[in-house]
Amino acid sequence: MDFLKDYHQIKDETPWWCQKHVMLSSLFKGLYLRSRFTINPDKIYRMAMRKLNTSAGILEVMGAPLTGTDVRAYVMSGGGPRLKNFKLKFGGKRCFLIFPIKGSERRGLVSVEVKKKKGQYDMKLLAVDIPMASGPDQRLFLVGDDKEYQVGGGLISELRDPIVKAMAAEKEFEDLDEKEEEEDAIREQEEAQRRQHEEKERALAEEERKRREAEMLVQSSP
Repeated sequence: MDFLKDYHQIKDETPWWCQKHVMLSSLFKGLYLRSRFTINPDKIYRMAMRKLNTSAGILEVMGAPLTGTDVRAYVMSGGGPRLKNFKLKFGGKRCFLIFPIKGSERRGLVSVEVKKKKGQYDMKLLAVDIPMASGPDQRLFLVGDDKEYQVGGGLISELRDPIVKAMAAEKEFEDLDEKEEEEDAIREQEEAQRRQHEEKERALAEEERKRREAEMLVQSSP
């Protein structure tokens, strides 16, 4: 009880600005640790897009500029605590990200692997799978190689299926949109022709009415 009494007495005697400083210091430490050990997939996406849009080889094959979509898939791995030489350490956290891109000439599927190392983003893999008109897909590596592509038991490959399906669905939706636009254009053209024909018929009918009225006036005049 005396200890609690002394604690509250010390707390009450501590200036308010000092208490606030301690709280802010704890908050900043928490934010620092969070930024050091967490990975932001959006930041990885932006990093990858910058590298892709400045790669002469990719731009030559796909056509500039390259644009992404909101369709993305990612998975986090590692980063947990581990004991080594009687010291508590945190393993490097990895993020595997996959997303489609579109150039003026071709579409592609981007695969990215990034490791958070000492608070910094270390890109281990950046590859683009580009469907070709004939033959197998072409895989271009900006960072890493096939060995890195198989890291984690081919984890990056497991992310492909939902994205490939989404890309196929997007292509299907685009084809449907084009078909609907063509049908709408034909329908609008037919409607415009119908209105034009009706206006022409009304104009002819009005001319005929005026002609008959004129004839009746002539016949009724003495």
